[in-house]
Amino acid sequence: MNLGFYIVISIPTTLFFIHLIGSYWNYYEIGINASANLLSLIFFVAPIMFVLFTASGYIMSKLAQHWRMKKQASVGIGVLGVVITFIIGFIVTSGEFSNYPRPIPHNFLEFLRYYLHLAPKKVDGI
Repeated sequence: MNLGFYIVISIPTTLFFIHLIGSYWNYYEIGINASANLLSLIFFVAPIMFVLFTASGYIMSKLAQHWRMKKQASVGIGVLGVVITFIIGFIVTSGEFSNYPRPIPHNFLEFLRYYLHLAPKKVDGI
């Protein structure tokens, strides 16, 4: 596929990434306040991740075509590149605040349950 396809794929991926990171910061009470966090996500993190998602998908797709894969397989490899970039981006962005003091012990599965609305926010000592 061409670059336009990966630009279109990167828009909802970036929006989901920003929502996930915002929820992560909110859950662990990271940052100054919600509006400052949102502005930093929109103006700093989102453009960088959008470019990374688009570039990784396009480059992986072109590499797959270079290896003489079928068009459907190269699109799959490109989408896989976007997913891998998403996962690495989440790990790096959330890992930046691993030393941040927080009232909730770090447990990713608890955050995931909270994010999927399967469990309420657990705070120790309350």
